[in-house]
Amino acid sequence: MAEWTKAPVSKTGRVFKALVGSNPTPSEGLEMSKKKIVEKPSKREIQKKLLHLIEDEKVFLLIKAPSFKQMLEAYQLARDGGFNLIALDFKTQGVKEHLKSLKRAGKQNLGVFSISTKKEARIAINAGAFFLFSTHLDKGIIKRSKKESVFHAAGSLTPTEVFSAYDLGANAVSVFPCKTMGGIGWLGFLRELFPKIKLIPTDTINPDEVTAYLRAGAYAVASIIEVGKEHQDMLREFIIAKNEGKLSVS
Repeated sequence: MAEWTKAPVSKTGRVFKALVGSNPTPSEGLEMSKKKIVEKPSKREIQKKLLHLIEDEKVFLLIKAPSFKQMLEAYQLARDGGFNLIALDFKTQGVKEHLKSLKRAGKQNLGVFSISTKKEARIAINAGAFFLFSTHLDKGIIKRSKKESVFHAAGSLTPTEVFSAYDLGANAVSVFPCKTMGGIGWLGFLRELFPKIKLIPTDTINPDEVTAYLRAGAYAVASIIEVGKEHQDMLREFIIAKNEGKLSVS
């Protein structure tokens, strides 16, 4: 799959070439170069491509770690393993300061989770986050994400919270903590109540459970991976499962 964060090929050059031939004047060539430089995908275009990526891959990996260095190493391991929807824990020291430099370094489709306030959402978005997972339902976070055209899965658990997130305009609902509440059974209950809402079960979900959640109607699955704890081997298990084609519903 091509990396969707790169600017699309400009049509302007082809039109210009058809009109004046293959040898534009120096001034015209300079003007065309300027147009190509500033021509970048809009936030809405980026969000649209992200939605296609979510529908294609279906699995988010939300990485927690004791230190930023460990988290970054886990991020790279996940990327090398073929995952594209990866989020870093916003509460980990160093994420706020380094998110923008990570984007400049070419870290594609990078998101953040554990967002709990509108201010944190603003900081993450300004730093270059492509998607957000919030810990709970917050009108300010939803409003900010909509304004910036950034994908946001709003943390919700009860039927009232789930519908409120949908009604306020969240792109999707992060059913968190899903396993604690009842896992697949709870997701199925919510799905029956709200068949049109995009539900993303979020918890320490292991690879063997992914397809069961998807078959139960999940829009996607978000697994929290705690590097350095008992769940640290889960990342490698996810990579193996992906390589073996076990994370999709045929």
